[in-house]
Amino acid sequence: MPRPICPCCQRPFRGIMDFPRVRLLTFERLPIPEAVDTMSEAAAEKWLARRRKAAPNDLHGFQSDGINMTPVIEQACNSEWVIDYLQRLSSLVGKTVKPAGLLPPKPHHRIFKWAHPIPDTKLFLSLGDADDEPTKSAEVQIHCDGPNLGSAGGPTLQRLGPIARVGFKGLLRLSSRR
Repeated sequence: MPRPICPCCQRPFRGIMDFPRVRLLTFERLPIPEAVDTMSEAAAEKWLARRRKAAPNDLHGFQSDGINMTPVIEQACNSEWVIDYLQRLSSLVGKTVKPAGLLPPKPHHRIFKWAHPIPDTKLFLSLGDADDEPTKSAEVQIHCDGPNLGSAGGPTLQRLGPIARVGFKGLLRLSSRR
């Protein structure tokens, strides 16, 4: 099925944020993603410390285990801030809203305007298009620091996984009447 096209500029809509309004059709809370951080500065420090303790002849094939982020993600997902946000999203099922009204609460990250820091954690939330159906569903994703945070390559965030999914219908008209 072809992507919907903007009637004014003939540009195809790529995802939820492209539509003037969306009607939320479904909301689904997903299981806590099992994620391992292998790219952040903390993961690199863990790998380096482990490598320094290893005997020189044990270094062949030495790999980093990374940091298991699952407990940290679960703790963040059980925070009042995340619970309130997910409840707000679920309460919008059946309603027509502007896509910006679906974003996590402000403030957003100072560099990554699409990422919203979860208070009292080093994790971030974002609302982005689902990989399989970007013009029909979106996911609430959780992120942590990525490689090069603060170094010459510039800061990055790494995606840890989705924690919720919303199904939507993109509406091309600004009014909800047909």
